[in-house]
Amino acid sequence: MSGLIPKATINVFRTFNDLGVKLYGIPCILYVPTNLTALEPNDMYTAPSTITYKMYDQIPVWVEWFVKDLHRLRKLGIFIEGETPILARFPNVPEVILGSYIKVETQYIPDDFDIDEFEVVDVLMSNTYTDEIYRWFKLAPRRAANTIPATNTSTC
Repeated sequence: MSGLIPKATINVFRTFNDLGVKLYGIPCILYVPTNLTALEPNDMYTAPSTITYKMYDQIPVWVEWFVKDLHRLRKLGIFIEGETPILARFPNVPEVILGSYIKVETQYIPDDFDIDEFEVVDVLMSNTYTDEIYRWFKLAPRRAANTIPATNTSTC
């Protein structure tokens, strides 16, 4: 560490991040994968049902459903074409990783979405010098397994 920003100051900033998320976030159920390193050798053959998750109930999440400020998005490293990204901030504890997802109560979801689960698809680091104060995460609607049974539509 260069000594320009003391570690105690970084910890205070992290506390402010947690306080902001707690005050303005919405309560969600957070699922964090626990066995990704064990499944890594079978990466492309891993079925979603083999991933185990640790559940955290009532975790506040700051969600920005429609970010339209292109300058801000470019600073975060997001370049969009026709899609409006969903950004989120989580408390510093528990640690959120790629593959984590949240389940949001229906009352907080805009009408444009017909799903209540959103997956972390990208980690966006910002304001990092020697230590990371907070992270933005890019969310996407979680893909659900196709539950419609296949029907034989061929005619003889």
